[in-house]
Amino acid sequence: MTRAHELAHTRIVAGMHHTVDVIGGRTMATALAAATLADPANAELKAAARAQALACFTARTGTTADTLYAAAHTGSDPYADRDANARAVRPRLTYVLTRQGRELPLTVPKGAEVLLETRLPYLTADQRREVLRTTGLPSGYVLLDGVEQWGRLNLFAAADGYGAFDSDVTVALDAAADGFSAAGAWRDDIDGPGGLTKRGTGSLALTGHNRYTGGTVPAEGTLAAGSEDALGHGDVRVTDGTLRVSERLRVRGAYAQDTGTLEVTLRAGRKAPLTVRHLAAPGSAAVLSLRLDTERPPAEGGTLPVIGVPRLRGRFTRIEMNSDRLRAVPVYTAEGLSVRLVQR
Repeated sequence: MTRAHELAHTRIVAGMHHTVDVIGGRTMATALAAATLADPANAELKAAARAQALACFTARTGTTADTLYAAAHTGSDPYADRDANARAVRPRLTYVLTRQGRELPLTVPKGAEVLLETRLPYLTADQRREVLRTTGLPSGYVLLDGVEQWGRLNLFAAADGYGAFDSDVTVALDAAADGFSAAGAWRDDIDGPGGLTKRGTGSLALTGHNRYTGGTVPAEGTLAAGSEDALGHGDVRVTDGTLRVSERLRVRGAYAQDTGTLEVTLRAGRKAPLTVRHLAAPGSAAVLSLRLDTERPPAEGGTLPVIGVPRLRGRFTRIEMNSDRLRAVPVYTAEGLSVRLVQR
């Protein structure tokens, strides 16, 4: 999407088109693409074209459907910085258009959900429409507020998942599938009163500065928290599967873990990777998996914080660590859980 906006912008710089031409062309092309992809008469052709493209790229790169994405993002990548991409795209969505009038809700055009069919294959059609609605541009821009509102779609943001949970969302990914069906990543900042339940054997990563309040339930597979506010402002309850914390995570409510695994990365000289505002309650079948950071590995004999919380109730049934040399001895205190690293 970033490259498409760059290419369109070159037409303006070259004096070939006005900004309004580019906006109008994008709006019309979006509607035409959706109409073509949504037409049942093109279903077989669409599937064959996707299979042909996959076969071509995997053959040229010596990869499989599972490894193609990683291969495409190795080496020099001018689009590796998502924040830089967002800064480049944002002003080009509206250019010189001014905004006026009151805020009106977005009604997603009929059939638009097909545009996210391959990017978010683990969502239902209704869920994809909700993604488009919650990531759409605000109302009030002339040209974009047409009757069908194709101009208000923001496909760059929609590719990174929901912009808000206005009701509870349940999503399931399948590790046995390929590509995005097995592993998804939502980078948008998610708001709203709803919550998230993660099901299925696949993995989902949340990396935005999220403010949704309905809570988070890792129920199956892996849910990876890649930012401090990845899991919003509600409670977190792990009922199965794995909650992975690679950096630091703040739980604004309570944390409960009936079973399943809490996986955290330990680094020398860092604060607790998981902090909980109220209560943390690991259950009798809860597992804690510790991973030692390879760049800043903690030293033997040191005591490292794992969970910081004003009230800890319960203990993990098992503590694992990815080291053949060290093991973790838990230290439960009134302020949470730390571990002391000793030789095996």
